[in-house]
Amino acid sequence: MARRTKEEAEQTKQAVIRSALDLFYEKGFVRSTFDDIAKRINLTKGAVYWHFRNKADLLTEIIRQEFQKKEETLPCKGAEFKNISDLREYFIAVSKAIETDADFCKFLRFLIFQMEWSERVRDHILKQLTDLIDTPWIELKERLTFMQKSGEIPSDVNIEDLTILLSCLWRGTINSYITKRYPMSLSVTFIQGFDMLFAGFKVEKK
Repeated sequence: MARRTKEEAEQTKQAVIRSALDLFYEKGFVRSTFDDIAKRINLTKGAVYWHFRNKADLLTEIIRQEFQKKEETLPCKGAEFKNISDLREYFIAVSKAIETDADFCKFLRFLIFQMEWSERVRDHILKQLTDLIDTPWIELKERLTFMQKSGEIPSDVNIEDLTILLSCLWRGTINSYITKRYPMSLSVTFIQGFDMLFAGFKVEKK
């Protein structure tokens, strides 16, 4: 019975998350209420509060789940690359995984351009999702440092600056792709920028 109750609770939680995300798309984060979320799936507002204290906690869980699901579909992990070629293939895989997932693109569009970010909500979510937001770039910096030590990247290249440049290139390309302002392929456009950035970094092995 306890297992059944736990399974039912998880099913209800996921139903709340799906209902909330649909409403956020339709009405916006600010205008959506726990009453709206509950009514959409025939629950009481109290049932929603049982799983989430507030909308910021709910959005935090939505973001975590969406990005974790996307990461699980990738054929390779960011922490696994050992050289520039591996890193290039990793970004191609991530780009194509995003390009072929219309639902995830819709989620990114909401998150980047439609979400009404108040300072309170933004700070709350950044605090709760520090691992999700910072870890990939910390790992990237570590791998770039490894490449530099192994001679793949010249010793006079500032790895912190290089990490920031890659981050800006990635986020800027994502933003342009999601807006559909320009006819572009995410994977092709990002890799063009990646290749230009790394053009002078490869060291010829003797």
